[in-house]
Amino acid sequence: MNLFFLLCLVPIFYTMGYDTNIANYGVWLSAAAYCNKEQYPTMKLGGPTCNFQYYETLYDKSTDLLGYTGVDQTKKQLYVIFRGSASLTNWLDDAEVLQVSYDTFPDCNCKVHTGFYKSAKNIYSQVEDSLDDMLDIFPEYTVVITGHSYGAAVAQLIAMELISRKYTVSVYNYGQPRIGNPTYAAFVNTKLSNSWRFTHHKDMVPHVPPMTGLDYYHSCREVYEDENHNLNICSDMDGEDPTCADQYALYQTDTTDHHTYLNHIMECETSTIAT
Repeated sequence: MNLFFLLCLVPIFYTMGYDTNIANYGVWLSAAAYCNKEQYPTMKLGGPTCNFQYYETLYDKSTDLLGYTGVDQTKKQLYVIFRGSASLTNWLDDAEVLQVSYDTFPDCNCKVHTGFYKSAKNIYSQVEDSLDDMLDIFPEYTVVITGHSYGAAVAQLIAMELISRKYTVSVYNYGQPRIGNPTYAAFVNTKLSNSWRFTHHKDMVPHVPPMTGLDYYHSCREVYEDENHNLNICSDMDGEDPTCADQYALYQTDTTDHHTYLNHIMECETSTIAT
């Protein structure tokens, strides 16, 4: 066993399981992120998110990265949510797969996806300002960062930015692509103690960018959703568990499973109530 990835097992960093309520809450919020940004302030959410209160829109014009923040006072939780790819600009950012130095933690000597890192850096100040405003009002509330697809990749990188500034956050991601090299993946394992990466059956996106040739690798704490929507916590020791999403080669995957997570279709209309 590569000791590099045994860092997942260090007790100080490892949490024993994900919170099902937060997982279901996050997937509804991540689907709602596909609404038009003009809808965000007035959208009415349904299902487990019926008590969610919108706080602020996050938007970076240069990358077309979109998201929003809000609070659930019944759960005492603050949320930061990012939309997945929904425009040509987003897809161009997805395609910037060459790796750059990870300057957020320069001592780790990590490398990360150029497009994802640029997107996260461009929007970070908005996230911090919004989060600080909410924490001024609700200082004892916990913070959850979430997103789907491209938004999931940005969510993890934003969480790492926040960790570097001494915030405490949880991460619940859906259909996240790989973000960086093996050194980065191992480093994330030591920093994000409550981070969960949901994959669904043959979803293509968790398989890209590929490991071979481009030197990408997933961080650990994958939760695999099979074709019947049963959930399985994958290996604690390695982000590339061959019994979970990695049981399928890239050529065996498709995009169909990318659009449903936790049996919830990742679209604006599935999370919102018409008014």
